[in-house]
Amino acid sequence: MAVSTIIDTHCHLDYIQRQEDHPEGAAGTDPAQVLERAKAAGVEFLVNPSVTPARFAEIIALAERFENVYAAVAVHPTDVTDILDNERWLDEIEALLSHPKVVAIGETGLDYYWDTTHADLQKRCFKGLLELGRKHNLPVIVHDRDAHEDVAQMIDEVPGVRGIMHCFSGDAAFARRMIEKNFYISFAGNVTFKKAENLHEAARETPLEWILAETDSPFLSPLPFRGKPNEPARVKHVVEKIAELKGISYQEVAEATTRNARNVFNLL
Repeated sequence: MAVSTIIDTHCHLDYIQRQEDHPEGAAGTDPAQVLERAKAAGVEFLVNPSVTPARFAEIIALAERFENVYAAVAVHPTDVTDILDNERWLDEIEALLSHPKVVAIGETGLDYYWDTTHADLQKRCFKGLLELGRKHNLPVIVHDRDAHEDVAQMIDEVPGVRGIMHCFSGDAAFARRMIEKNFYISFAGNVTFKKAENLHEAARETPLEWILAETDSPFLSPLPFRGKPNEPARVKHVVEKIAELKGISYQEVAEATTRNARNVFNLL
């Protein structure tokens, strides 16, 4: 039986290539081999978001090298100090949006877990990227850690923007709020964790047509690989868990999340 097609909507292939947080050795981190393992698991394509302008060139190069790798460009909330001395950072991002392999703005957002000292700078950066997403009708990939209310409020301030709640960390009620704002709910490896009850509830209650699957690799390996470096092939375990929580087949979740990913990134 053919392997069902699945999509990894968020993978840091550049981190894996540099063996950053993925110290398995050169053979295990070569992008071509990583993608071969992903293909064997049914992964049709993946999206590689950036975290800082210093890595834009690497992100674009990987997308140009591999047909099934797409790119997103933005500034991660914990990397916002990288733009302090660059007044043209937003213009530089906008210039990359015309590249045929750039399919989203991301990742951006707010992170009050790792960094509370630059909250105002995070908000300015996030606001600028939300407005850029609306201007170009591109999805915005949102990083939200311990910042649900501020993230929701800022999205409300940019009506018409659409996007993805990456590595969703809220509960079912918050998922419903974000869907009302035209944001997909993307589940990562932490949905497989036994004590992640809020995520389990969110996955059960979120309509299938609003669900995406991701790895956030090399981070957040799903069970049974928790604590080990992650990679795109393991997105199948996220799909399996969503199917289990919803009481439906793997194929049904695979087909829906693939269709949703193609829709949000306009790759129909």
